[in-house]
Amino acid sequence: MNSQGQSERENKGIIKAAGVVGGATFVSRVLGLVRDAVMAYLFGATLTADAFYVAFRIPNLMRQLFGEGALAASFVPVYSDILEKDGAEEASRFADGLFTLLVAVLAVLSIAFVLFAPLVVRFVAWGFAPDSEVFSQTVVLTRWLSPYMLLICAAALGMGILNAHRHFLTPAVAPAMLNVSIISFALLISPRLDNPILGVAWGVLAGGTLQVLIQCPPLRNRGVMPRFSGGVASPGVRRVAVMMGPAALGVAVYQVNMLVDTLLASFLPTGSITYLWYGNRMMQFPLGVFGIALATAALPTLSTQYSEGRTSDFTQTVSLSLRLTAFIGIPAALGLIALREPIIATLFGRGAFGVHDVYGAASALLYYSIGLPFFIAVKILGRAFFAMEDTRIPFAAAAAAMVANVVLNLLLMGPMLHSGLALATSLSSVLNFGILAAVFSGRVDGSWAGRRLTGEIVKSLVSAIVMSAVVTWAAAKVTWPGLGVTTGVLGLIGCVLLGIIVYSLAALILGCDGMGMVRERLLGRKRR
Repeated sequence: MNSQGQSERENKGIIKAAGVVGGATFVSRVLGLVRDAVMAYLFGATLTADAFYVAFRIPNLMRQLFGEGALAASFVPVYSDILEKDGAEEASRFADGLFTLLVAVLAVLSIAFVLFAPLVVRFVAWGFAPDSEVFSQTVVLTRWLSPYMLLICAAALGMGILNAHRHFLTPAVAPAMLNVSIISFALLISPRLDNPILGVAWGVLAGGTLQVLIQCPPLRNRGVMPRFSGGVASPGVRRVAVMMGPAALGVAVYQVNMLVDTLLASFLPTGSITYLWYGNRMMQFPLGVFGIALATAALPTLSTQYSEGRTSDFTQTVSLSLRLTAFIGIPAALGLIALREPIIATLFGRGAFGVHDVYGAASALLYYSIGLPFFIAVKILGRAFFAMEDTRIPFAAAAAAMVANVVLNLLLMGPMLHSGLALATSLSSVLNFGILAAVFSGRVDGSWAGRRLTGEIVKSLVSAIVMSAVVTWAAAKVTWPGLGVTTGVLGLIGCVLLGIIVYSLAALILGCDGMGMVRERLLGRKRR
């Protein structure tokens, strides 16, 4: 097969894999919305909720620093290269050594977090007075949630191995186990406890365990189940260790920015942390379903193309991924902005989560959504640099974005409160993307970001503006606060479907590349 034919086959494989990951992630994110709705109903935007989201933020950050973010981004290129050049046996030895090192480091870190939880909480939430109830509750929850770091990072290594072998479904389904577990524990265990929020923490631990166990069968079937070994100093492990330091910040910049937001929000009125959590959760829905899915599916192909010296195919794959980002990310952002209040009111506006809380979370969603296309694009370009085993540039871009985020936070949190923190995070992502795009253009043939990508961005933006105007008009016809759950969900689904139809028609008329890819995919399925 010639190079062009191979590249086209690989690009179709990326789209197919992204569809698999995106579909599974969609199910997980829907369950995540149910989880958040249950949490909002039971705990609202209270001190207890703020304590849980601060405590949960800590293992989530560690997950990005040592787990599915930096580890996957560093592990997959090295594993793919060893698998390609040295064979499966050597790749398995490398994975075993990394698994042993990872478990040892995370076990020590988890124990340290349990022992020094008050210091950890003091660092993460300076605004919580040490003698306050919210501080004490956060310390208790931090101790319970610390072992989740070890579980989720073990699951992340399994995900990286399976993805390198082009198996995407099981790792994508695994996060759903966490949501199912939290929902079950919150509804069945929490009401029986004197401190109900502990039931949710136990649900997190059970969910992390399930995320590990669900990946064991496909790992065994492929003969790549990680085992403890003494090869922690192998050349492959050293390569990953060198890459992971910068990669941790490069991949986790968004989570680090969220941690900074949480720290500063602890100085704002009660509920601010919870508003940021729910606004971010809604923005994470399309980011996970499409952005993370596409980046996950593209990384093994990008790593293989670069390892084989196929630079032209490599740059075209990046261009394809960014065109898909524009086609999906721009309308998703404008759709969230147009439907921010109906979404929050319908999913969370009941029980302890009142009308004032709906407006607070909707405002956070508005300003997070502005950065959505850039969050996705950063993941794509970050994976491109990791495929080249270059973590220096993502590190530098992430560092610049973090500094900008802190400065903007301090400037905006006064006049805009928690909404200013959300806007600062979005603006810093624009800077992150700009740096990565500029450096990448200097490394490769500049045609990767030529007329085709620019045209796709413009056509997607125009189509999305038309869609947003129609959806805003339709949503204004409904009085969302006070609607029943069924009526609200049906109304929201109707607005979303209307938006999809309008956007698809506009994109078809303007000739968006993304629309052509969708048509080709659908026609291909029909023929089969």
